[in-house]
Amino acid sequence: MRLPKLKRILTDPDEFLSNGQLKSLSIELLELIPMEGIEGSGLDSEKIMEVVLRAAVDTTSVNGVTTNAEDTPNRKTVMHWLDTLEKEPMLDAVNDILALMALTVLDRDRSRTICFDFMDNPFHGHPEDETEFRRMQARDGTTKCHRYCTAFVIAQGKPLTLAMEPVDGDDSKADAVERVLARVETYPFETEQILMDRAAFAGELIGVLRKTAPPVFPVKTGKDSLREKLSVNVSKMTEETICEGKEHEQTYPLAVNVTYHNGDRGKSGLKQTGYAAYGLEDRTPQQVAQVYNHRSRIEKSYEKFREARALTTTPSTTIRLFYVGVGFLLEQLWLVVQWAVLARPRRGGRALPTEFAFGDAFLHGIEQVLDDELGWKEKHRTNAEGLPPGYEHGLG
Repeated sequence: MRLPKLKRILTDPDEFLSNGQLKSLSIELLELIPMEGIEGSGLDSEKIMEVVLRAAVDTTSVNGVTTNAEDTPNRKTVMHWLDTLEKEPMLDAVNDILALMALTVLDRDRSRTICFDFMDNPFHGHPEDETEFRRMQARDGTTKCHRYCTAFVIAQGKPLTLAMEPVDGDDSKADAVERVLARVETYPFETEQILMDRAAFAGELIGVLRKTAPPVFPVKTGKDSLREKLSVNVSKMTEETICEGKEHEQTYPLAVNVTYHNGDRGKSGLKQTGYAAYGLEDRTPQQVAQVYNHRSRIEKSYEKFREARALTTTPSTTIRLFYVGVGFLLEQLWLVVQWAVLARPRRGGRALPTEFAFGDAFLHGIEQVLDDELGWKEKHRTNAEGLPPGYEHGLG
């Protein structure tokens, strides 16, 4: 997999980086995703990817782009092309591109802490198959969602996306994490530690994680013996068992970290948080909490990703997965270009540019170029009549 434009800019940048170059780099990434297209069509994939890119950078839909631009295929044509995407080859390509970009800014000789997470995208509409969506707490007027499992590494102060996998309706979390781990294990560095949220608190999933590296995650407090160990006034290290007497029984080191709410969310008094602390048995509970808190940076990554996710009402899970992949690819491109090309070298690490914001500079810059190339309509047809007679009195 080759990215000649990206390689040139990363290794021999000009004095300035233009919006046109950002758009070209984005299209270069997207054109590596295999799409068969419509047989006999005179179009090429770049025309389709330009529409998708314009929808992503403005968080709008393909219909919103084709309706407002003069030099694009119509919506039906674009969607017919996107319907030729095949899930597995498309997903493999997205993950390969993510890996290629991540490795441009990662020291391959260092071991890494990997962060895992499950991300829910609300789903509105009627799916073709009821098993294709998952349930979540009500958000955006729905309890339906498509779920994705993601892996990140914190490097150069930023969360780089290493891999992503969809979590289908009949998938277990352990199955999804196992597939993501299989992708991460192809990277040329050792996984030193795994950080995950409370979703990891399941015997089968803990077993999957431990095969790769020691996991650290907060525990759930439903068990009486666990609640008792958490109801203390001072921090301590102990141990606890999950799935006792069952197939996936696990005894884990438990770090109980005691702090104060200090008015957080209107609460006061002691706050006891328990962590499964595999590999950190020789640390204090406070140190375990500090290690786990590194994971909080991935929430910023999700905020950025959502700024570059095209909207759709299609029931096609493949197209929805493709749009998610596009969002992650654009965010990763921004991170890599920001650190490699625009950040100023200095002692103690590069100084990242504050003016190269993801939304205002990167996405908006690409949007401006595409508006010119796609013939964005700047005039809108009126009804040539205005207010009905008798309604203009409010104007004086």
